[in-house]
Amino acid sequence: MSFFSRETSISAGRPITLYEFQRDILRWRYTSADRNQVFQTQTFEAIAISDDGRRRTGEASADALKVIVPYNNPVARMYRGAPPADEIFLIIRELHKDEPEFRVSWTGSVQGVRFPSPERAEIICQSTNASMERAGLWLGYERGCPYSVYDLNCGVDPQNFAVEAIIQSIDGATISSGTFDAQEDGYFAGGYVEWPIGSGAFERRGIEQHVGSVLTLLGGTDGLVNGQGVTAYPGCPRIIEVCDKQFDNKDRFGGHPHMPGKSPYDGDPIFW
Repeated sequence: MSFFSRETSISAGRPITLYEFQRDILRWRYTSADRNQVFQTQTFEAIAISDDGRRRTGEASADALKVIVPYNNPVARMYRGAPPADEIFLIIRELHKDEPEFRVSWTGSVQGVRFPSPERAEIICQSTNASMERAGLWLGYERGCPYSVYDLNCGVDPQNFAVEAIIQSIDGATISSGTFDAQEDGYFAGGYVEWPIGSGAFERRGIEQHVGSVLTLLGGTDGLVNGQGVTAYPGCPRIIEVCDKQFDNKDRFGGHPHMPGKSPYDGDPIFW
């Protein structure tokens, strides 16, 4: 029988739902079946997992999908503190037991996790279609650079500025290492630190402040321990002086440092 025949039959259907979460090269695969399922050589673990159904209302907030899992699910646990640095995607496939045909019924990404009770978690996901409805970004006419340091438009290779360090002290908000003190205050502010989390994946935290040997991290220090190795990357205040002297990247500076200081919209007919 075909997938459609089983789907529309009165008694021949044996539905199975497969959930695959993806973070970079990491994968978490689950099934709603009563035992593990092998699909395209990959094993999907049988757990207590379900969702509240797919909707097509035309409004992104109303179309959000809620996936219910046990409270200790590895995907849900990543959102107990600071959320992961990488976007986590979800693909839902539907098939029938012993039927090779299947369909991809939903694709999207995780937006957040709620823990409404001690025994379960709700993973809130937005569909790929909802992400297409976001307003596009427009470049403004401004003195500062509109790009993010190390992004495609900036073009700076972060590996050229990587600083390896060992955490010598840590609390809930900051890490400290004598390696950071070798740079002037503020050098790492606006940058980030990263560390491996296994299987070739990395976690990252933005750096809010840099004073001496201390870095204050956005989102806190959850996941870090004293004596652990991290890699720090400097930030950029998005001014042409730093772009030129620190990164040697003046040719790709996206701002207009010599724009006039008088607004053309202040009502004065004489602009310059």
